[in-house]
Amino acid sequence: MSAVDVDIFVNSTTDNSYIDENLDLVHKLRLSADTGNTLPSTSHALIRMLIQCENKDDLLNSLDDRLNYGLFLDFHVANLLLDTYWKRKDFTSGARTASQLMLQEEFNHPLSNSLSLLHCYNYLLQPDGWPEYPKPEEPEEEVKVRVKYLRNFYDDDHFDLRDPKKIVGKTLAMFTKGKDDVISKSLNILGLALYDKKDLVEKAVSECATEGTVLYKEIIELVPPENENIKKLKTESADVNSMLISNVIKAVQETSENDIAQQCEIYLKWETDRVNALEEQKKRLLTAKRLSDIEDIKTIIKEKETKLWFFNNEEEIERAIEAKRVYYPKRWFGKKKKPKKIDEGYIPPEVSQSSTKY
Repeated sequence: MSAVDVDIFVNSTTDNSYIDENLDLVHKLRLSADTGNTLPSTSHALIRMLIQCENKDDLLNSLDDRLNYGLFLDFHVANLLLDTYWKRKDFTSGARTASQLMLQEEFNHPLSNSLSLLHCYNYLLQPDGWPEYPKPEEPEEEVKVRVKYLRNFYDDDHFDLRDPKKIVGKTLAMFTKGKDDVISKSLNILGLALYDKKDLVEKAVSECATEGTVLYKEIIELVPPENENIKKLKTESADVNSMLISNVIKAVQETSENDIAQQCEIYLKWETDRVNALEEQKKRLLTAKRLSDIEDIKTIIKEKETKLWFFNNEEEIERAIEAKRVYYPKRWFGKKKKPKKIDEGYIPPEVSQSSTKY
């Protein structure tokens, strides 16, 4: 199946009984040479189907396994996911979704930013439910394995992050970077502390102390206890959740109409691209079939020509057969031994039976 076939199949299935088939097809397409032709509507349709079927585990795991599935969030699907998890009060799944936007470095949409901060803050209030990656089992006995070379350990501090606190911390830090409002500064310092960037934390603390910025107490209380310098800053109480929700509502009012119009245009464009890709595939298949038919006809004509002109070209045919014949070298079984000479004057001894007495 080509990328267009997978796209048509995924977009045409809405029943949860096809979840395994769709994931398997997308996985196999990702491993094939045609993965570069994957249409953007494929991952969009698969994510929407998993949301509709409430298959949270497969959705988040496939999003996190970018190498084998190649599913990436756009702003429309990300907002749909974040809104769905907010209505279900599933802040852990929302924080995991926000971390995907952080890994993709997508920080341009106001609604996605507001929903991501809302989920990350509420997750930190009750940090549980984040899946743990299995650690490699250590053998009981020391096992030595011969390898060609040893690869030095390398951590890119981005895709290699596995600690939930560091992931959420980097998400908060990236989404609030460069913002001047109090809630963003408070969340930025919290994120840097969770991300364990001590030099950046000291810089942010010194700036807040110099400017006399008053941070929110509810956010600073979530800072790990080893960052005592942060807790020395001036703080005040505030309803952080209400402020974050109001930011979400404000972002909806600003971006909803434009987002809906853009998404409608994108759907129309995807339909046109799918039809064009299908027509191109038909042309390729038709051209390949014609070339195959021409080769078959040429083979049949060659065989008929050989039969009709056999006696005229008999010598050439025999030479061709002789040229194709493979001659194997003779095996050497060692030096031949000379046969033994028979002594004609040899007289064998007489053999007589002797009786045995007891």
